[in-house]
Amino acid sequence: MDETADAPPTATDDAAVSRRRRRAGWHLWVWWLALVGLVAVLVPVVARLTGWEAGPLAWLVALMPWVTLACVVPLVLAVLARSWSLSVTAAAITSLGVAWMVPLYVAAPAAGDTVLTVATLNLEYGEADADAVVRLVEDYSVDVLAVQELTPAAVTRLRDAGLEEVLPQAVLAPEPGFKGTGLWSRLPLADRQIVDALSARAVRAQITVESRALAVYAIHPEAPALRSHQRWSEDMDRLAALLGDVTGGVIVAGDFNTARDHAAFRRLEGLGYADAADQAGAGFQPTFPEGRTIGPLVAIDHVMTRDASLVAKTLDTVAIPGTDHRALVAGYVAD
Repeated sequence: MDETADAPPTATDDAAVSRRRRRAGWHLWVWWLALVGLVAVLVPVVARLTGWEAGPLAWLVALMPWVTLACVVPLVLAVLARSWSLSVTAAAITSLGVAWMVPLYVAAPAAGDTVLTVATLNLEYGEADADAVVRLVEDYSVDVLAVQELTPAAVTRLRDAGLEEVLPQAVLAPEPGFKGTGLWSRLPLADRQIVDALSARAVRAQITVESRALAVYAIHPEAPALRSHQRWSEDMDRLAALLGDVTGGVIVAGDFNTARDHAAFRRLEGLGYADAADQAGAGFQPTFPEGRTIGPLVAIDHVMTRDASLVAKTLDTVAIPGTDHRALVAGYVAD
């Protein structure tokens, strides 16, 4: 007869059982944290994947580069919890987010000298520092400057600061508040027009680059609200219709109030428009909100081209005092 079969458990046995229970409890907590984190990042990823951007989802989709970074958290937690199903799911979601960002980093550097430099800046109700705007134009040798939220007072300050000495050509549609837009140019402007297709005024003119006539638009569609996006959706529909009907080479610059992950932006790409950020391989360069957080979080200011025989070589963002947007400066070479 085995006399040890009914022996009482020892203190060592009790400690081992206690350690196993604690380990199991810790793994369970980590598993739940991984699941919660996975659901949190899955919501904006599904919104981006399907184009369903109702309510605050439109804001979350604009944050997709940060969501992709956040995907690392549930991935690490899933590995620590030894849950291979959660790990594989988290890895797949992370890979999808990375795939969406890859075009920002993989472009081969364009060769040749810069033939056109385009900058865009939202003046935030016309309050941007006018002297800083002129310095931007001079430092980057800007040829075409698109401005949004251009007020009559801002036009006066920019003129007093000497903007028209470096960019003597202009087509302006200033308005009180946020609906004014303007276009200044070092190059001669032809066919100047004020376009009333959007909620805010847009302007259009024609320039000639490398013996090629190009239409240049400065735009500022509505922004998505937290809960309702009707005005934003309508403006993006109008913008797609406007730009879809343009023939010949086109440059579009402005505060699009739309990130590259939004369905509306991808629709513009479907019309043949290429974003300077993708062409230059400049990486993720957010432009808004400047000065409100540790740094800008979303890239909603863009320069896009179609059939322009130009390719972006460089893309820079520049902080300008007095406005919550960074200026975006794109340098183009002949394609």
